[in-house]
Amino acid sequence: MFLKGSVFDADGRSVRGARIEIALIKADGSTRKLDGRLTTEAGQFSFQLRPDTARYRLTAKADGGLEATKDVEVEGAMVYRVALTLKPAGQ
Repeated sequence: MFLKGSVFDADGRSVRGARIEIALIKADGSTRKLDGRLTTEAGQFSFQLRPDTARYRLTAKADGGLEATKDVEVEGAMVYRVALTLKPAGQ
């Protein structure tokens, strides 16, 4: 199973070098970090995960205190696509 996506700024432009982290959301609501990487020059990222039913939290952070978070429900072996738009931290 693949979780692929892109990171954009508020103007819709791709963000190169944003830090992406993925965490498993447990049944009690707590999270466990699984992996992290930087976006490509085109603002893209990809994670390969087990095809088990689960919830994951993606967090993107970039220079200037910009960040975005999105939860993704995974229900089997397929490609899941996500777009994250960075905003000032706390918004």
